[in-house]
Amino acid sequence: MRSPTPLIAAVFVAASLLAPAQAQTKKQLIEKILAVQKPQFEQFGQMMAMAPVQPMVQQASQVLRARVAEDKREAVGKAMDAELQAYLKDVVPAMRASALKHANEVMGSKLEAGFNEAELKQLLGFLESPVIRRFNQLGPDLQQALGQKVGNDNKTLIEAKARALDAKLVDLLGLKPAPAPASK
Repeated sequence: MRSPTPLIAAVFVAASLLAPAQAQTKKQLIEKILAVQKPQFEQFGQMMAMAPVQPMVQQASQVLRARVAEDKREAVGKAMDAELQAYLKDVVPAMRASALKHANEVMGSKLEAGFNEAELKQLLGFLESPVIRRFNQLGPDLQQALGQKVGNDNKTLIEAKARALDAKLVDLLGLKPAPAPASK
């Protein structure tokens, strides 16, 4: 008669392979949570790099359309885009690295103070679930799609109000108004 020991051992091995890997300590759980969140922290860093220049880029685009001769717009637009890409090349990596560094410091301590081990295990299970991973991967596309819809809905309003604001600011500053674009 065969001993049941190999069968029991096989069951335990199979069960251990099917069960998600569990960190043993609170610190290890937090490290895993932060590792799973790394793409979101990097995206946050990228958004932080873009935030200070977005208004500038939008304003420059409006000035390009309103004040640059039509025959020069494409070349000036390409040069502006090249400058923006150079800025992003220099700033985004530093902002991503800083976001990762500080996320580990700040979020790690907040997770440590605010959650017990059982809650961290639940949080990790949620963050590692395939559904939330797919959802997080869609995040930038969802935000872009929403942004386009909101922008398209309000494009006329924004352009009209921006032109009016620009005219008022030019007047308040005592500057000469921009020449009206030539009609063809």
